[in-house]
Amino acid sequence: MLRFGDGTPFPLDESFLEVLVDAVGACTAMLTTTACMEDRHARARKRHHELLQEEHTLECFGESVRAAAAVCVPVDRPRSAPAELVCRRTIAAMQHALNHAREQLKQSAEDNAAKLGRGEAAQQVELAIGQFFEGHVLPGSAWSWSWDVTPARPSFEATARGARFTVDFDLEEDVLWRAPIRIAALAPGIVLDLPRRRWLGKPTLTPMLLDRYMLVGARGDLEGWRFEIQERAGAAAGWRITLPREGEGSATTFDRRGRAIAVAPIALSQIAALVGAIERQIGARLCARHVRTVLLDGVIVSQIEDTTAAARALLDAIGPIVREIRTRSRVPGELSLKRDVAAGVREELFVSRLQLAACYASLPPQYRHLLDAIGVGGAMTGAQDQHDPGAAAELPPHAGPPPIPQPGSPQPAGPQPAGLQPESPQPPPIPRRTSTHTPTLPVKSLRAVAIQSAAPTAMP
Repeated sequence: MLRFGDGTPFPLDESFLEVLVDAVGACTAMLTTTACMEDRHARARKRHHELLQEEHTLECFGESVRAAAAVCVPVDRPRSAPAELVCRRTIAAMQHALNHAREQLKQSAEDNAAKLGRGEAAQQVELAIGQFFEGHVLPGSAWSWSWDVTPARPSFEATARGARFTVDFDLEEDVLWRAPIRIAALAPGIVLDLPRRRWLGKPTLTPMLLDRYMLVGARGDLEGWRFEIQERAGAAAGWRITLPREGEGSATTFDRRGRAIAVAPIALSQIAALVGAIERQIGARLCARHVRTVLLDGVIVSQIEDTTAAARALLDAIGPIVREIRTRSRVPGELSLKRDVAAGVREELFVSRLQLAACYASLPPQYRHLLDAIGVGGAMTGAQDQHDPGAAAELPPHAGPPPIPQPGSPQPAGPQPAGLQPESPQPPPIPRRTSTHTPTLPVKSLRAVAIQSAAPTAMP
């Protein structure tokens, strides 16, 4: 069992500290990309101002050239003097140089506009958030997966849906999952009462051993499972088994053209061995998933204009839990959890806030504040300072050494014995974050949230 630093139960699994470290790294990468893009924008605006000044200078020079050309034009003279010819050639060369300078200025302006880099920054943000989700999912995410090897729609994919993030993954197809699978290779000895076709008359329920039949498709989500079974690989008759997590399932017989012929009830207990075997196989392959798309509030991350939106949403998701861990930690400067190892023995898991703060120390202040606000850094504000045992022991980042007491000055009260210390007030509950979107899953408190999964086994 996992506990907070004060011994109260922790509702999530012990990998949350790893999620926190990688989330800080991903947010730092995304915000660094945004900061670099903004710096490029500032340089581009400065360069644009310089180009406008150069353009004004060229216009003034062009006016001077045109004024000089007007003075040198002969009036009622049949032939031009040699000096006039030289002047005309000089003015023509100057105008040619002026036009060439204008072309160079135009090209420089186009190159400057191309360096703004909003599209490149969006791609880097999508890459950073994708790398995070390849290793972790956020608390409260719900899994769904599907596998299909029919020629019409071959696929092997999974989806993790949270309150704001929806992530689509491609799963690796190893030797077992690249072709139809004989059911005996997954769960041998399963016997089901399935509707079976007859040459004459209606289909009848017949006990059938599934070992020699082929599994060609499977799907699982929070609602239940669905399996596609055929008599042989290819266009052949078979059954579609639908199993809700609550209630009675059904088995539908279909012909080789996919037309439904008969439906019969089926219980989950009859095919639980096959469901468990497939879930274990899928759970193992989720560890080697590859991100295909990341959506924030239904929009692909790379298409969101604000390149900080993904980082802010990720920090909003883990912020309440981090603040609760910090409030209940008993060691200054650490975010700690405890794990029950044996009777009377607990193991401590912790991460240093100083090391986390060093990861994003190079960010501009407006972006460092986003990570400080979730309780990662040394700065805490409001009522949380009153409940953080380590807040008083931490010095500000630029604070000097403590003052040396002078003779005759009042001495600060020293630490009280452990038995005389006043009881620390109960830490405040995690505030509920207001949002304008409609969450995919019901909003739960920290004490009730758990990583949900379509599989009975633990998801990564």
